[in-house]
Amino acid sequence: MKNLLNFFIEIGKLKRMPRRGWVINQIKNPESIAEHIFRTVLMSWILGEKKEGLNVEKLLKMAIIHDLCEIHAGDTTPYDSVLPGSKKKLKELMKTWPRFPNYQKKEQAFKKYKKETEALEKLILRLPTDLKKEIKNLWLDYEKGLTSEGRFFHQADRMENFLQAYEYWEKHKNPPLGPWWLWAREFFDDPLLLEFMEVLEKKFHQKKIPKKLKPTLVLLNFFTEIGKLKGKERRGWIAHQIKNPESTAEHIFRMGILAWILGRKKKRFNLERVIKMALVHDLCEVYAPDLTPYDPLLPKNKKKIMEVLKKWPKFTAALKKKKYRDKFKSESSALDKLTSKLPKDSKAEIKNLWLDFEKGLTREGRFVHQIDKVENLLQGLEYWKKYGKIQHKLWMRWIKEWIDDPVLIEFIRVIDKQFHQKEGKT
Repeated sequence: MKNLLNFFIEIGKLKRMPRRGWVINQIKNPESIAEHIFRTVLMSWILGEKKEGLNVEKLLKMAIIHDLCEIHAGDTTPYDSVLPGSKKKLKELMKTWPRFPNYQKKEQAFKKYKKETEALEKLILRLPTDLKKEIKNLWLDYEKGLTSEGRFFHQADRMENFLQAYEYWEKHKNPPLGPWWLWAREFFDDPLLLEFMEVLEKKFHQKKIPKKLKPTLVLLNFFTEIGKLKGKERRGWIAHQIKNPESTAEHIFRMGILAWILGRKKKRFNLERVIKMALVHDLCEVYAPDLTPYDPLLPKNKKKIMEVLKKWPKFTAALKKKKYRDKFKSESSALDKLTSKLPKDSKAEIKNLWLDFEKGLTREGRFVHQIDKVENLLQGLEYWKKYGKIQHKLWMRWIKEWIDDPVLIEFIRVIDKQFHQKEGKT
């Protein structure tokens, strides 16, 4: 468990790592690697289910781990070897797509592959042998396109990149999209993803979307809406006055990995369902407010807020029920609005997963609901270690009262021991 905890702490660093391609394009407050992974996983799930013969559980896992190596390898771009020193020249360079001789392309690809392989092996070194092997094989499949899942996801990952570029262009008129269109026409060959390109191109040129592409437009709009969670800072951390707190998308990213890997320790668990549930549990926050247990008590004065946060909020049973009913109604309506135009099967699956998470209708639902609390605790303790503003002992008492799953009880003990030891050294 200690090695798993250290792994989860390491991957949490991706929440704070901006994607380098957007940095060199001088995009203000660009997405993090964790935020990119968040939407890529959801896209691979929804699109993967429209492709016959694909193993969706494998796609989900591949998407979750595909960029973990960047914790140690960093995030590379096609422009890295030709980056100029001045911002003016850099801006001009971004209007072109870099072209290299074949030998140079192969050399760059080999260096990148070698660097990322070593980085991934370093990251997973102390994980259990079977998990280490699974993660490495999933990553190799993504890199080499060894199976139909690997080949499809390699393109789905790039489609998320392209969609993000398009969204930034709509907002900032940057990055220049000319080079992206050239690249996309050379890269994509999957029929489903080519339809996405066609819809985006028609939107870009403000042309009418033909009827046959309307289902693709519906999915594109859904992916655009959930992309809003990338920049949505979590209100609990704002109340704690945490500087540049995680977004909802970043919380979902690590929660998905926690759910998968700790769920492996549960007998006869449906891991595909577990991962999907982690992904959908906060999608309602695209429209619904991100509520905290303290909301009715929080004053406007920042100094007084910190005083309120020193105690766990207590309410009457009647008020607790009302708070829950109001929250459930608000979030259920928001999720219905978000999924209203999706195909019936996708809409029903997302709603049923969310209801299971909220109501604990299955073993998986009760487990993932507790995983959500565990990820919150882990993030809170990391913020406490960095900023000292979190009432960590209060949180530890609360989590021990709340968690009853044996696997998670053991994990909480390891968290408590590790952070308590670190506290003693400070």
